[in-house]
Amino acid sequence: MALYWVSIDAIALTAATAKSVLELGTPTTDRAKIVEWWAEFDGVTAANTPVKVEVGRFSTGVTTATTVTAEKADPADGAAAVVAKHTTSTEGAGTVVGMPWNKRIPPTSGFHYVAPLGREVVLAVSTFWRMRLTAAQTVNATVGVVWEE
Repeated sequence: MALYWVSIDAIALTAATAKSVLELGTPTTDRAKIVEWWAEFDGVTAANTPVKVEVGRFSTGVTTATTVTAEKADPADGAAAVVAKHTTSTEGAGTVVGMPWNKRIPPTSGFHYVAPLGREVVLAVSTFWRMRLTAAQTVNATVGVVWEE
């Protein structure tokens, strides 16, 4: 199994607007395991409303986003089969179809999740994993995900 990751910095969140900031889409031939992910914010006012973080499997992928090349833990591994995208310009269709995870995180903080061994989230072929953020106030986010193929 090969290990891959993407990390995106300084994603601008517009106040009170949901934005999908990170998505993985598996091809028709490969599955993937999500082993860790994170979301951090650069807010400086502790009294501001927490950022809503939604993570889950989605029924369809986002339509307009930037594709990013995944980094690999072992340089000898081939390119990732999973397609990674970030920073949607239009919010995609689709509903959460599994593993919904909702949390509110202070905009002056962040959250890093590492899956316990053997309890990683598995993405079936032709499915999507997405992180969507909604901030009450304008703030920037740094997000990332690590997966295994």
